[in-house]
Amino acid sequence: MALRDPVERLLTLALRRVARRRPDVFDRLGEAGDVIFIVAPTDFPVAFRLRPGRGYGDVQVVRDDDAAPHAARISGPLLTLVALFDGRCDADSAFFSRRIRVDGDTRAVVALHNTLEAAELTLADLLGVGPPFRDRLNAGLARALDRLHPAGAEA
Repeated sequence: MALRDPVERLLTLALRRVARRRPDVFDRLGEAGDVIFIVAPTDFPVAFRLRPGRGYGDVQVVRDDDAAPHAARISGPLLTLVALFDGRCDADSAFFSRRIRVDGDTRAVVALHNTLEAAELTLADLLGVGPPFRDRLNAGLARALDRLHPAGAEA
């Protein structure tokens, strides 16, 4: 929790940057754009409270056992959650193999999943990196993540 403030600022800035560059992503969320999601890496004692807010949302770092109200909770190993975000991991496969767990409003989670899948966002998008460095950064990050978590490995 010591790095809470800079992490929250960085992730909130990234969320709003994507909203400015890709407003269609937030339009596609529909009603789920107003709900709160908890994204909880099971291998860390913290979770991320994500409120898309139709592009004006925020991300908060909270304790893993935070009991504040939320619509849905998505939990699993951090590398699996990252791989879900950037499309390197199939969400249905991760769910049915129990690498991730979903609790709460499944309709909101399905809307989030469908939105992320259609948007084809990458980690470079979150960091605000554009051409010509975007493809290089994505390739480098993919290689690094693959070394940490090889394809097909159970997370």
